[in-house]
Amino acid sequence: MTKRKNIIYSSLVVAGILIILNFISSVFFFRADFTEDKRYTLDRSTKRILREVETPIIITLYVSDNLPPDVNRTVQDLKNLLTEYNNYSKKKIDFEFINPNANEELEQEAIEAGINPVPLEVREKDQIKVQRIFLGMSIQVGDKSEIIPLIKPGIVMEYTLSTLIKRLTIKDKPKIGYIVGHGEPALGKLEQAIAELSVLYDVKQIHLLSEPDLSEYKSLMLIGPMATISSTQLSRLDKYLAGGGNLFIAIERVNGMLNDGIGVSVNTGLETWLQTKGLYVDDSFIVDKKCGTVTVQQQGYFSYPQQINFPFLPVISKFSNHTITDGIETVVLQFASPISFIGDSTMNYQPLAFTSDISGKLKAPISFNIGRIWRAQDFLYPDLTVAATIRGNMGGEKEARICVVGDGNFIVNGLGASKIAIQRDNINFLANAVDWLSDDTGLMSLRTKGVSSRPIKEITDARVFFLKYLNFLLPLVLIIAYGLFRFERRRRKRTKRMKPGFIK
Repeated sequence: MTKRKNIIYSSLVVAGILIILNFISSVFFFRADFTEDKRYTLDRSTKRILREVETPIIITLYVSDNLPPDVNRTVQDLKNLLTEYNNYSKKKIDFEFINPNANEELEQEAIEAGINPVPLEVREKDQIKVQRIFLGMSIQVGDKSEIIPLIKPGIVMEYTLSTLIKRLTIKDKPKIGYIVGHGEPALGKLEQAIAELSVLYDVKQIHLLSEPDLSEYKSLMLIGPMATISSTQLSRLDKYLAGGGNLFIAIERVNGMLNDGIGVSVNTGLETWLQTKGLYVDDSFIVDKKCGTVTVQQQGYFSYPQQINFPFLPVISKFSNHTITDGIETVVLQFASPISFIGDSTMNYQPLAFTSDISGKLKAPISFNIGRIWRAQDFLYPDLTVAATIRGNMGGEKEARICVVGDGNFIVNGLGASKIAIQRDNINFLANAVDWLSDDTGLMSLRTKGVSSRPIKEITDARVFFLKYLNFLLPLVLIIAYGLFRFERRRRKRTKRMKPGFIK
């Protein structure tokens, strides 16, 4: 009887503890995240956005039932993410799930919201059939709304969701001025960059001579000017910086013309003006063994395309510890120039990005030879700086900031047939730089969240040679050593047996 009472008592205690823990977990949300990139932990940028939410947000997920396991895992992760969003926003986010395949009315509602069904191949009983599914989301704040027509497995959903919420809830976007009139690429050629910046900023094209008041812009951007910038215009930049302005510059110090086979210097007056601020941009072409490729047509019995390493396209993966480079993994440049500091201690100089240990520079003008055999003496300048910042008082009492990249085309998509997709981290670098210049954390840390690139670490030719022969010779050495050991052991046994009085 006593034993039965103890069992009942223990059961009641356990049940009571579970009830208390369940109540505590409903009030205080906690989850441990042991992943390297903290993919299951809300980023500080997201938390800041959610804290600023004032208007209720309605999120509707149009998701079909009976999804394949990999897709269903994505949906489950999204549900968990929305639960965390709701908790951090103090219950200002309301979300619901709708299965449009349940009836025609719900299907029509999803389609009217801008979410259309997509075909999905599903393996069932050793057969492949095409299933028509819905996998989208609608976000509504007041009378404004945004949609995600297709939730793709593997994407960083937190960034997409936080970006849309920020876009819907932001009231007055700070102004960013994009300077034109000196051969800069048109805004249409910066499609990816402008799309990213437009989430937080109102990007406006401006002329330095006709703009009445530059102080209303949080930051100015000067991307790849190719024509002369007059002293009057540079004086306006001086006045803007003296008032505590901020300037992002992507300078095209050299121009590589592959079709003509030559590379020349570019002189706009900007390079001389930068020297007065303490930044020197050399009119040299950076070459790096860690580089991108170009496609050439190989001639023989047949003509076929071949990818060839082109050191004039440096791949940058070495960054200093700075807010701008937080989470940046790989930036790809083309015809870049090195940057050095020639100022004094009154300015705070910070290099941001560097070439690899095997890099060099060639003074313009040069001739291009795609088939050139590159040798060790071509890479005598390791760790060249390709991006840097300076900050301090520049003619006034307020602190001004400048960020410079030694490549004017690193974010240019182009137009029409020549349009290209830009490396994602190139865009992230620009957006982070504008956030830093504008003194706005924005989505800075969230842009680069998630593993996007894990390149194999390059090793030197000497180490390759060593490892090659180590792999070849080490097994032979071990076999010979073992044979000598066996031989010596057997020799000792024979010697011992030959001694007088030996008894086995």
